[in-house]
Amino acid sequence: MSTPEPSLTLDQPLRRRLDRAFLRARSALRQLKRDVVKLRERLDEHSDRWDWPRFHREVRVERGRLLCCLDRFPGAVLISGCQRSGTTMLSRIVRESAGMANYRRRDDDELDAALILAGVESPSECPPDARFCFQTTYLNESYREYFGEGYDYRLIWVLRNPYSVVHSMKYNWDRFAFEELFGGCGYPLLEDREKRLYDAIGRAAVGKTRRACLSYVGKQLQAEALAIGLGPDRMMIVDYDDLVRHKLRMLRRIYDFIALPFARSYADGIHERSVAKSSLLAPKEKRLIGALCGPVYERIKALAVPP
Repeated sequence: MSTPEPSLTLDQPLRRRLDRAFLRARSALRQLKRDVVKLRERLDEHSDRWDWPRFHREVRVERGRLLCCLDRFPGAVLISGCQRSGTTMLSRIVRESAGMANYRRRDDDELDAALILAGVESPSECPPDARFCFQTTYLNESYREYFGEGYDYRLIWVLRNPYSVVHSMKYNWDRFAFEELFGGCGYPLLEDREKRLYDAIGRAAVGKTRRACLSYVGKQLQAEALAIGLGPDRMMIVDYDDLVRHKLRMLRRIYDFIALPFARSYADGIHERSVAKSSLLAPKEKRLIGALCGPVYERIKALAVPP
């Protein structure tokens, strides 16, 4: 005789209890989802959702103009140069000097400046006679906006040796920022064959060292154009290595140029770390950097104020 298989049918009281438990769990899950949505909305009200990718999409691409509000800040000091060249260090020293407006809201000073100069945000309340210092390395392909009529500013361009800059781009920098710089300053310098290959397969088409070098060269070519267009009364070129090795002398020249009183304590914000990054590069990298970047570096170096 075969043994009957056990019945899998649930009795009615147990089924009803399971159904009620399921409905309660589903209701609780829906309520949890609603609570999560409300929590996100409250967090969004108090959090800063701006970052460089959003700035790229909503300001650089959609609006097009990045310095449209510069005329609101007469006597402004602009700090620029190729990224990874010490511009943040110098802009913080100047911005925190006596008589300057310290409008900082985020850890990223340059993003604060970018949003203010594009008219997205207004600076926090500052003394009416305060001057402003803005870091503007982010302009990249929009550098011609420096020539806008009605702008009253002094531009300090920080030049740094290409070995240190390229090393920092390759090993110590955010990928989005690197690709944005390359797109604005390095890509136009690719050979036609490289451009076609890059357009087809992306970053793999061109080595990172070459992309960093071309970005550096493209940015320094802007310095040449600006030096011609603005002249020595409106633009000063400062070599980073000279700045860190001759702090007091170089800072005094900078503060004379921007017509701001100088204090010896300002030099405390300059350190000599990261000066010898070239020693960390492989011989092949050094040869490529020297070949691609050396000539333009020497030309801009000749325009820099001596120590």
